[in-house]
Amino acid sequence: MKITTAVTLIFITFFQISLSQERKFGDVTISELETTKDDFFEDASAVILYRNINFEYGKALEVHERIKIYNSEGFEHSNWTISFDGIRGLKAATYNLENGKIKVTKVTKDGIFKEEVSEDTEISKLTFPNIKEGSIIELKYRVTFIGFSTLYTQMGIPIKYEHISVSNGYYGNLSVRQNQYVELPIKRVKSAQTDIFIGENVPGLKKEKFVGNIDNHRGSIHMERHSVAYQQTWTNVAKKYYNIEWFGAQLRNGDALYKKDLELLLAGETDTLKMVKKIERFVKNKVEWDKTYSRGSNYVKTVYRENKGDTGDINMLLIHMLKAAGIRANPIAVATKRKGWVKYPNFNAFNTVLCVVDVDKTRYILDASQRKAGFGQLPLRYINGVGLLVDTDTGEFALQEVEIQKPSKNTLLVTAAIAEDQISMKGTVKKQITNYYALNHREYYSDLGVETYEEALNNKDLLSVENVVKKDVENPEKPIAISYNFTYNDYIEEIGDNLYFEPLLFLGVEENIFNEEDRLYPIDLEHPYAENYIITFDIPEGYQIESVPDPRIIKLEHDVGFLKFNIQDRGSQIQVLFNLDIKEHLIPADFYPALQALYGEYVTISKSKIVLSKI
Repeated sequence: MKITTAVTLIFITFFQISLSQERKFGDVTISELETTKDDFFEDASAVILYRNINFEYGKALEVHERIKIYNSEGFEHSNWTISFDGIRGLKAATYNLENGKIKVTKVTKDGIFKEEVSEDTEISKLTFPNIKEGSIIELKYRVTFIGFSTLYTQMGIPIKYEHISVSNGYYGNLSVRQNQYVELPIKRVKSAQTDIFIGENVPGLKKEKFVGNIDNHRGSIHMERHSVAYQQTWTNVAKKYYNIEWFGAQLRNGDALYKKDLELLLAGETDTLKMVKKIERFVKNKVEWDKTYSRGSNYVKTVYRENKGDTGDINMLLIHMLKAAGIRANPIAVATKRKGWVKYPNFNAFNTVLCVVDVDKTRYILDASQRKAGFGQLPLRYINGVGLLVDTDTGEFALQEVEIQKPSKNTLLVTAAIAEDQISMKGTVKKQITNYYALNHREYYSDLGVETYEEALNNKDLLSVENVVKKDVENPEKPIAISYNFTYNDYIEEIGDNLYFEPLLFLGVEENIFNEEDRLYPIDLEHPYAENYIITFDIPEGYQIESVPDPRIIKLEHDVGFLKFNIQDRGSQIQVLFNLDIKEHLIPADFYPALQALYGEYVTISKSKIVLSKI
């Protein structure tokens, strides 16, 4: 009883504080308009002065926002998109200070545009008029019968004050959680039916490169409704997946439809892994992916007959066929990168399904929707943390990391000689690419032909390429081999009796891709990779080596990666050896300075010079 009373008092206090901060539409002050920069976020081009959101889950959403624009960089915030149907009570205005008085310019119907984004969804777009440096813009609206489950507590610009109220408009329980990966100056108080969040001086979401889905790092509130205290543990979530017809239950049904095809496909085959590979390739070739996602399927037999379906259809079919062949296979529910990280036990945290097979103590996670991918090669959209693996025979479950086992390699053997003009380099390249480098090539170039790839190579400044030959592009189970002849123009600099040229030819880099002063988020490089170059230069007759760049070895801690560079004198030749190996695809933010330094050395090496002098 005492605890209940204490919580009630805290809630009342919060409610009173929020009431004291409440602003009415239009009560903009002269002092707010006179302000030329924010006292807390001094470099901000715009800030949200006031943000009030009341959300009655499933019934109504009320939004009231007010933004101060300090300079022209903040003008972009005068264009708004409201991604809901059925907007009511829309009010919007721009406020400016003119001759010591507040001038109000309302957004009229002519400034609001409707756009149909799908057959049954219409959004509203509006542009605030009369925007200047120092303007304040304000928007208020209400939407009813709204069914979304996420509210953001952090935006692209700082928030001076925000108040978000989430209440349960239905019977049953409503789970309300914040993004556990983000710490923000936001206080929360919960009552029986309402959660209130109050934030002051909330920083804007920082823009960084190599972040994957930025919403993983955004302050947010996530809601899930259920009839009882359910789905709060992975055990309960797994149980629901096990029992639901389109996920677990259907995999315990009959499989007569596939028997004839399986008998022909597996005739005489006794090796389990080879059987798995044949079935996976059969499904890939038979069923076309319709570019949509689902967590399961009620239409496996229909998909088998019609040869087209979404990810759930295709991978459930794969699991069904593997089981029909006597191979133990199970579904794993996963979230794509666009869906975001799985943050806590939640039935709706996932949006698609993959197949898991264990053969000879090795686990394979398979996707049959990507025809140009090799066996066990998952599209990068699925490399997004953990999935929920459910044994559809026993009901047992496990959280399984969905990760990449092998790096993508780009290996080049280059032979080069100085042309007669002594300013160009001519030679040949033999290249092999594996894993995601190969998959990207197959997806982008396979349908476009050799000429288009040759054109892409020739797009590099001063580089001319001809006689391109490619091998195994159509075989996803093999690396792609590529060879071509090249001329690299204006590459050599002649000063006096010396010739100067860069050791990595056209394979070097001009800028450090990690060029931010500091780092807040983990670095998402999508996949591990290795760049391996062996470049052999012929020394022209009458010349000798004058100097070469110093060798380098740089290693990142915890075996995250390394860079090696060396030059060998081979008599009439110079051989350059370069290796860049990054072994993790998601690297903690505190590695950023070391990674930045490593790539800084890559730039330095690329711009260094080999010097030949006349004998």
